[in-house]
Amino acid sequence: MKKKIKSEQNTIIIMDAIKKIMTIFLGPFLTAYFISTSTNSILNISIYYIFTYATMALSTLVVAVLAEKRNRIKIFRIGIILNFIYILIIILLKEKIINYLPIISILYGISASCYYFPYNLFIINKVKNTERTNYMVKLFITISVVGILFPIIFGSIITITNYILTAVIVLFISLIQIILSFFITDNHNGYLEEYNLKKAWLELKKNKQVINCLAGEFFIGMNICNGTLETVMVILILNSFKTNINLGIITSIATLLSILVVKIYGLIYNKRDDKKVIIISSIIPVISLIIFLILKTNTTVIIYKFSYVIFAEILSLVRKIKIFNLSNSKIVNKSNQCEFNAIREVTLNVGRVTGYTLLLLAGLTQSAVVLNIVTIILTLSLLVMSINLTKVKKNNH
Repeated sequence: MKKKIKSEQNTIIIMDAIKKIMTIFLGPFLTAYFISTSTNSILNISIYYIFTYATMALSTLVVAVLAEKRNRIKIFRIGIILNFIYILIIILLKEKIINYLPIISILYGISASCYYFPYNLFIINKVKNTERTNYMVKLFITISVVGILFPIIFGSIITITNYILTAVIVLFISLIQIILSFFITDNHNGYLEEYNLKKAWLELKKNKQVINCLAGEFFIGMNICNGTLETVMVILILNSFKTNINLGIITSIATLLSILVVKIYGLIYNKRDDKKVIIISSIIPVISLIIFLILKTNTTVIIYKFSYVIFAEILSLVRKIKIFNLSNSKIVNKSNQCEFNAIREVTLNVGRVTGYTLLLLAGLTQSAVVLNIVTIILTLSLLVMSINLTKVKKNNH
């Protein structure tokens, strides 16, 4: 039984690495593609992500009901297949993709909710809280190696050939993920306790850790976890260094540095109080932003990018450990696990929509000043998020 669980844990890590490859392609490089094919790229990027994450928020509520009552692995597999179809549509539409942003973003939003909701439940139930830190560090290093290699690979291919050829490569990679999904078994058979979102929320909101966790999720949706600040980083890098290969190189170097820092942090996570590290990790990107706004040079852009990636990864790791541990504790138990994660996912995506709505204002005004103000707000939200994160206990056991 232990060998089977270990095997499934490793399969999930491999699938997450493949998902990271697709996220790199559908994240910074899709943003770069929008910039190259649009006259008002910030506006189009904002519309695309607002529709995507609004769809995720709404579809998560439906997926949560199905995940509670039916086979979760089937929902998970549907998410992977829909993502495959989404990439195929990108290949077929090519530059015309700009004309269909709301439609394709809705498809991507549904595929993401079908993927991530069951995935989070797998991580919660297939990894014990006592093993969580080691597992998450192992997962982080694996996907970070991917994060080092593939930005350079994609950047080179796109620069030498084109974006669509890269999409074809990613399409074949996504087929591997579909195959691997058949090596994961479900967490349960048959029906669990009846899904009741209202009842669970009335119970969960009494706990301060839950409230602080949800508040943190709102702000992390703005700045780290596929948040608006990541997209702003891509825009700043492209404005300064112009090409996809430069975007890839800078992203890869930043990821390499983050691996070293997170590896060190993973070794001391269970031994020390993490409050100071969390606060420092949110302050340094703010300081680097101030330096960038005062001295706008290529060097200060890189400093801001590096400090954001490195310390955002620490915050992201701590956040994941605490959330998954909380989701498998006495506070959040088997009876309200689906409901808690549905509420958390909705809150996270509301944060994302809020962030991209702010970016939409910059797109509508086409003002560099407004873009700077939005960047300041998003970076400062790291501080607010970190304060909430310090109030959520480790719940290691």
